[in-house]
Amino acid sequence: MIFRYIIYIPFILSFVFTQEYADFEIITNNNPYPAKIFIHTQQSNYMAILDESLEPYWYVKSDNIGGIDFKKNKSFISYFNKEESYWVIVDDLMNEVDTLMCSDGYPTDYHDIQITDNGTYIVQAYESIYIDMSTIVDGGNSNALINGVLRIQEINSDNEVIFDWSANDYLSIENYTNLNLTNNEIGWMHGNSIEIDFDLNIIISNRRSSELIKFNRTNGEVLWIFGGPQNQFNIQNDDLNGFSKQHDARRLPNGNILIFDNGNDHSPSLSRVVEYSINEQTKDAYLVWEYRNPYSDISLSMGSSQRLPNGNTLINWGNVHGLGANIIEVDYQKNIVLELSYDIGSAYKVRKSDWIFQIPMMIGDSNLDGTINILDIVYQVNYILLDEDANRLFDLYKIDINKDASIDILDIIDLLNIVLDI
Repeated sequence: MIFRYIIYIPFILSFVFTQEYADFEIITNNNPYPAKIFIHTQQSNYMAILDESLEPYWYVKSDNIGGIDFKKNKSFISYFNKEESYWVIVDDLMNEVDTLMCSDGYPTDYHDIQITDNGTYIVQAYESIYIDMSTIVDGGNSNALINGVLRIQEINSDNEVIFDWSANDYLSIENYTNLNLTNNEIGWMHGNSIEIDFDLNIIISNRRSSELIKFNRTNGEVLWIFGGPQNQFNIQNDDLNGFSKQHDARRLPNGNILIFDNGNDHSPSLSRVVEYSINEQTKDAYLVWEYRNPYSDISLSMGSSQRLPNGNTLINWGNVHGLGANIIEVDYQKNIVLELSYDIGSAYKVRKSDWIFQIPMMIGDSNLDGTINILDIVYQVNYILLDEDANRLFDLYKIDINKDASIDILDIIDLLNIVLDI
């Protein structure tokens, strides 16, 4: 049965074309920090790693699995399978070594995952609860449905929850005066980044209320709140008086905090990256550096920033209406040293990292012997006949030759083209 396919395939070889990676333009490339770029473009649905020369080192068409928050994570790659709502952990052999979801039926959220030095995972989910808001605010509903109650869970390699933090246990919704607390249904929080601080406690970003919250990783106690209606910090040297609808809050090696400030609620709206020096004892926050979008584009959602080892900052401008992804790297003096622009497909997060797969990278070489031959074609045919799940990154890279997110006879034809050098 296998070779029946092979007999008839050559009659249609000339009609098959391999799809290339998503179109993007290199606008500036002037000695940026040398590292690979991890990017997942939505709408076009590619997960990709670009090498230092900005050529695709690795990419897959990820229509069936999504790929949000695709990044190097400690010594692994992690991404979120949005169709099945779980995290996938991949090693440098392109093997999926773990998958995980939050416990107790809480829907696992896709915005961030952190792998700890101890090999545990920190992830987030949401729960919904009912609260008698009539006792909290005038005109409140006596049985209001509160959605978006953030939970942070730490899960070990045996999928056991070893820490579980619920916002409702440590925060009071009555203090969120920016929300309409008289609604019958209230969306409380929108968490979009998790950061393990120097002291091993957790900093989370709540975009809905433009705040960062740091809490104790042992007892859950809230240590401070920066920004939003409960801001505890005296913000200095910032003419916008803080950030708005932010993403990607990260502690820097120098002790400062870097934030992608979407800026939806600034007046007028303005998107930028900000770096604050903060004193956790005196609750002072001083803006020491910012970079505003050079085209005055407004990042309506998504977006990320990363301080690189040489002091440069990699910025992904997220969802700018009507545009694809735009990625800029600037040095500390705010000179643009790298700029990429995608035709379609905004990006949630972009990272630079060192990464090498420890297997031969030749597409089509499914048995990893360094050549493409009839054995690889047999592997493909058996894969199709056995109706394997075409969601593994190894198979999407190695045997989805035409990169259409489907492994089928067209990929066999493409592989035959390679073998026969047509």
